[in-house]
Amino acid sequence: MEEQDKEKEIEIEKPPVEIGETVTITKGEYKGEDAKVIAVYTNSIAVELNKMQKDGTLARTVFSHKEYKLKKN
Repeated sequence: MEEQDKEKEIEIEKPPVEIGETVTITKGEYKGEDAKVIAVYTNSIAVELNKMQKDGTLARTVFSHKEYKLKKN
């Protein structure tokens, strides 16, 4: 009976960041900039940068988990 219970257990990995946290971009065009996490995906995150676009909204983009570091508050 215990073997069946163990097989049913699914290991769920905790995402490296959570929505609302601030990260620092380490690679690419936005290197060195801070961004706020707006969505977390399996292999990437969506962020909102502190740059205004021409239409007045904040710039948004997606980064791989290898392209940022969590900013310590």
